[in-house]
Amino acid sequence: MSFVKRVVGEIERQEALADCEIRDFEAFSSLVPPSLQATILEAIRAGSVPPSLQPLFRRLRDAGVLVCL
Repeated sequence: MSFVKRVVGEIERQEALADCEIRDFEAFSSLVPPSLQATILEAIRAGSVPPSLQPLFRRLRDAGVLVCL
C-alpha cells in the first residue's frame, strides 16, 4: 500500500467532532492516564478523533465526562 493511500485511509477513518468539552476534569484525570490526557485534549481542539482513540472517546462520553453537541 502506498504512503498516500495509507494517509488517505487514516483521514477517512477519523471521526469528526462537533463542539466537545470536558465536563468533569476530576473524573477525566482519574479515568485517563496522564500520557493520554494531552492527546485527548489535542484531538478535541483539532475537531477529529483518530481511530485509535475512538473507543476511549466513546467511554468518556458514556461516563458523562466528555460532552459533544
